[in-house]
Amino acid sequence: MLTNIFLKSLWDFKKAAIYWFIGIFLLSTYIMYVVSTIELDTFQEISKSMPKTLSQFVGGESGLDFGSIEGFLNAQVFTIMAPIMAIAVAVNYGGKATAQEESSKSLDIILSTPISREKFISQKIFSMIIKTLFIALTHWIAYIVLGIIFSQNIPVEGLSAICLNLFLMAITFGAISVFIGTLSGNATQAISIGGALAMAGYLIANIAPLVDSLNNTKYFALFYYYKGSDPLKFGFHSWHWIPFVVITFIFIFLSIYQFKKRNLL
Repeated sequence: MLTNIFLKSLWDFKKAAIYWFIGIFLLSTYIMYVVSTIELDTFQEISKSMPKTLSQFVGGESGLDFGSIEGFLNAQVFTIMAPIMAIAVAVNYGGKATAQEESSKSLDIILSTPISREKFISQKIFSMIIKTLFIALTHWIAYIVLGIIFSQNIPVEGLSAICLNLFLMAITFGAISVFIGTLSGNATQAISIGGALAMAGYLIANIAPLVDSLNNTKYFALFYYYKGSDPLKFGFHSWHWIPFVVITFIFIFLSIYQFKKRNLL
């Protein structure tokens, strides 16, 4: 098992996966119950009375829309809660990919086995991707199942689109954290910087549209490509997935290169 870092990492995640699955389903059940028992039109009137700037800061560039199930889930789940969960998993396991073993002085023991540095870090990165996919997929399954149970018409394409964007955005921050970990060898630093970048991206994407002179800065924030096209309502965007894929591959390549040449003795 030691030579298969990927399987070992997933095995260690099994208990956390159960907790995540139960937690997401319970939260989703609560939210869907609320949606099924309230008049969304009433909430929509309240959101219309809010200043546009406040509405955009809370709900993103498209603002708040409580008049539909898509708008409610956008505001209550996929603006803050779901990204926090997915990014937390990606950044945590990405930051620890190499830095945790390096900090605990166990990395030299692992690398003394028949496993190359490249294979070690590649399997760690792949396990981070699978764990993050699990979080995004759990959200998708939860709202598909609960939408049926509570008789709520959640568009499958829209839910699939935003969950895909959620997954892609999270692994992008995870890949950045992996790279920082290979540079510093410090898991805490890698996780902290990765989390700080995610927070900065959220603030830039939500604040930039409020100020005309700053509006173009939103294109530098991954959160814009995650939710700027309102995927839950309008489905898959033709190219908003590209920045995630490109940045992820760049940082994966840089991480492998840096880890291979790093002096770990």
